[in-house]
Amino acid sequence: MKIPVVLIGHDNLSLVSLRQQIDKENDFSAADKIRGFDDAIESVRTKTGPVIAIFDLSRDVGRMLGLAQEIKMKFPNVHLVATSGTSDTEIILQAMRSGAEEFFSQPFNWPNVLQSLERIRGKINLQSAKNIGRGRIITVFSNKGGVGTTTVATNLAVALAAEHRQLVCLVDLVLQFGSVTSFLNLEASYTILDLVKNLKHLDPMLVEGSLARHASGLRVLAEPFHAEDASAVKHADVDEILNALIQSFDFVIVDAPKDFDDIAAVAVEKSHQILFVTEMDIPSLKNSRRAIDLFQRVGVPQTNIRLVLNRYIKSKIIDVGSVERALGTKVFWTLPNDYPTAVSAINQGIPIVDGAPKSDLARGYRGLAERLVNMMGSSSQAKAQEEEKSGVLRKWLPGLTRKAPTAKKREVS
Repeated sequence: MKIPVVLIGHDNLSLVSLRQQIDKENDFSAADKIRGFDDAIESVRTKTGPVIAIFDLSRDVGRMLGLAQEIKMKFPNVHLVATSGTSDTEIILQAMRSGAEEFFSQPFNWPNVLQSLERIRGKINLQSAKNIGRGRIITVFSNKGGVGTTTVATNLAVALAAEHRQLVCLVDLVLQFGSVTSFLNLEASYTILDLVKNLKHLDPMLVEGSLARHASGLRVLAEPFHAEDASAVKHADVDEILNALIQSFDFVIVDAPKDFDDIAAVAVEKSHQILFVTEMDIPSLKNSRRAIDLFQRVGVPQTNIRLVLNRYIKSKIIDVGSVERALGTKVFWTLPNDYPTAVSAINQGIPIVDGAPKSDLARGYRGLAERLVNMMGSSSQAKAQEEEKSGVLRKWLPGLTRKAPTAKKREVS
């Protein structure tokens, strides 16, 4: 498949010639025209998969570098290339600081340009190869507080780990005031901040040593101990940490912040599925509509968004059909309204599937976990065979020995 290339700058003969030359190649496909400041972001937003964006710094250097930084922050799938009519080292340095991976001097030397593009294509192919057989990222998100995203994230993670024998890590990205460890009654010795400080040395042993352990076999990456330390965690750090986690786990469950900031954007962009949690009241649905519209504008595939109705009660006023029509997406799962059971579990720091295993709510979480395993697949069966031979993963991640019972489904079609 050809890699799309977008050229951004002031329309001139050099860029037009470069666009025509690129479009002759078998491995690359140039956009139909040179993009300016006004439509540059929209031009990359409409692309799926890896994209190469070439920025011309011959004019408006500061504004162009600012645009490059914005695109790199919003679209991690974009690989930046800078070009300029001057080879001034300061401009090249600024371009690299803005995220550029290559630099072309003008007039263009086509063999050198092609070599640079091929280097980027090699990186993309290498990353694609690494993605094969890796774990799955599921982000639990809502843009409205109080709808139960942390409850959903923690109980889903425990159900996957304990009931379905998956290797699961739960990541608390509510960096200032996260509460995953409280919901699970865990005392974390290390937090995400410790991984941020050791990004250059990330390996399975370091990652495992930084995670809190739950009795279910679940691993938890906790939020920073102090709220003021949240600002030390950048979106690029989260990107690298998630990349490391999916090398060791079948599922990485992310409890995302309700504000769609750069941290949440990374989790959403990297997610294989987004469990969008909402309730069946008008304020929740209005907020949900706005968030789903935002996802569409930033290029999140509709197929990645799975609507979860929490605290579901059958109603003649607002039913599942009206919710689907209002939000423009199908309801993926419903979790019944059982406030006393949920609050009791939270106050005790005990997952619902453990504290009230026979409740409808527990069955709902087991069913949700089962549906995700069946839908998304898992490499855990193959891993289990290897573990019987080597025992390596079992030494790192002990305690995953429960037999998975069959859960009663609560699917909504």
